[in-house]
Amino acid sequence: MTSLYETDFFEWTKMQARALQEHNIKALDWEHLKEEIEDLGNEKLNAVNSFLKRLIEHRLKLDYSQEIYPRNHWLKEVDNSQDEIEDRLSKTLLDKIDLPKQYERARRVVLREYQLDIPKQCPYTFEELMTRYPLNND
Repeated sequence: MTSLYETDFFEWTKMQARALQEHNIKALDWEHLKEEIEDLGNEKLNAVNSFLKRLIEHRLKLDYSQEIYPRNHWLKEVDNSQDEIEDRLSKTLLDKIDLPKQYERARRVVLREYQLDIPKQCPYTFEELMTRYPLNND
């Protein structure tokens, strides 16, 4: 027999939320709930890591490239990535971020695009990456 989880995921989520709200333990789909909660946590961490990688990519370009034309775009991308990280980050996620791994991935992307002398080890702390650049008119 096919479950609601498999045929109408959206409806399944509404029913599970309702069961949780009503403390209706018998109506909970424990197996799938466990999977979905684990996936939700992983997706949130993956999103933070993805935005962190993009942030590092654009910081590297700003800090190591002599290109003038794309700088405003890179600054905008840094701001956007910082916003997205701030919106998703929690204390527990902060402890799970693998900055060296995201740096290596970002470094590889930048080196495919530009011939730059970029450090092999991450030159930034997380706090430095999240520090805002001043606005042009400030």
